[in-house]
Amino acid sequence: MSASANTSSIHQTAQMLRSNEPMPSIESIGTSVTSRIDYNLRFSKQVVLVVGKDTEQYSPLASQFLVSLSDVSSLDIQNSQFNVAFISASSKLNDIQMRCRLIEQLFVNTLFDPEQSLAVSVLRFAKQQGESISIVIDHAHALSLQVKYELCQLVTLAKKNKLTINVVLFGLMEAGQQLSINKSLFKSKVAIIDAGNGQILSMDDNKMRVEKSVSPLLLWQKVSLVSAMILIAAALIWVYLIIAEDVNQQAIKAQETKLSGDHKVLVTKSSINSSSTEQTTIQLQKKKKIEAKENPIINTVAIAQATSEDINLLLSTANSDVYIEEIPAEVGDILQALGVVAKYVENDVVITEEEIFNESQPAEISGHYYQTKAKEYKSGYVVQISVFSDENLLQQFLKQHNKENFHTYQRRLEADNSTVITSKVFQNKAEAKAAIELLPTQLIERKPWVKSISSVINEMNTFQG
Repeated sequence: MSASANTSSIHQTAQMLRSNEPMPSIESIGTSVTSRIDYNLRFSKQVVLVVGKDTEQYSPLASQFLVSLSDVSSLDIQNSQFNVAFISASSKLNDIQMRCRLIEQLFVNTLFDPEQSLAVSVLRFAKQQGESISIVIDHAHALSLQVKYELCQLVTLAKKNKLTINVVLFGLMEAGQQLSINKSLFKSKVAIIDAGNGQILSMDDNKMRVEKSVSPLLLWQKVSLVSAMILIAAALIWVYLIIAEDVNQQAIKAQETKLSGDHKVLVTKSSINSSSTEQTTIQLQKKKKIEAKENPIINTVAIAQATSEDINLLLSTANSDVYIEEIPAEVGDILQALGVVAKYVENDVVITEEEIFNESQPAEISGHYYQTKAKEYKSGYVVQISVFSDENLLQQFLKQHNKENFHTYQRRLEADNSTVITSKVFQNKAEAKAAIELLPTQLIERKPWVKSISSVINEMNTFQG
């Protein structure tokens, strides 16, 4: 079927429309709309969209425009370049089906790709055949946005290639609203005509605006919904507060239980410590009497005022694992307990009681030891093991390392009192460094370091000041 045969078919259809559908009621409006369409096709060369409120308003105009296209009786149809496609769109037809119907009407017995855009396929066939084309689509609101955009591209490209391709669409007002929503794609590419009065409509016209759907909820329903949400939120907050209070109470009970257990252990240790101290004092007194009888040669018997170091030596017990609570003692109490500090000779070697008990003495918190050693060694050094500001942690550390010969002193740093644990005082720095290598692995991991006895005394002065 040739293009001229297709044109003849359109001409016969138009003759039947003129004879069967006179349409006297819309004759004047139809003439105005048809003239407006013809004007836009001749001069603006854009896609024309005629929109109406219902089918009865725009569909007869589509038929009337199709009849106007067939008014070529004065021309030789066989020699005219006239090719028309008329399609009634439907939501049941997809994009591929719409492309197939358009191309089959325009170019009969031609192979084409239905998935290819109309702007490509129709333009290529129009160049090959060199004829004018008119596309008329009724119920354009059923077309997809993609097909509408392809038709606009087809008209624009035909204009650049100096081809005549006219596209006229007829549909409901929804078609114009769809273009208005996407006006960035269709601006200056589509002319919208009102089917009621033949006037040009802008995409920003009030008729093109989509009415916003009103919420079906009434005022009392909205109030009820907000109230329900507030009640739910209040209930959740109330449940959260109850759970938080319960957790806090459990934590307080657990802490009280722990403190009570620690207090019982401390009382038990204190009682053990008291009995152990009494037994140690009695044993020392008995040992002195026995040694005095066995050794007839007594070098010296000296009565001297006891120091804090002597007090700590006296209070040390044979069982180093027992926690000892240090209590200050008076000089009279010490003299009454020990009597005298004796020096005696055993196997031609002078031995003092201080040397006897120095092997397993616990840490003492006193500054007299460092002051005495400072007078003995002009440049003495100690190994600083660790520093504690928490008394509980200090006692745990001393208990864990009860076999070590520690000495301690107190210092003040930025309004914070702390206890420093050191080794005994060495005569020089080399001996102090060598002593570090002999420490247990757990103490070496604490990174002990050597400091001078003068710096120790300075730190002690800050605490006393």
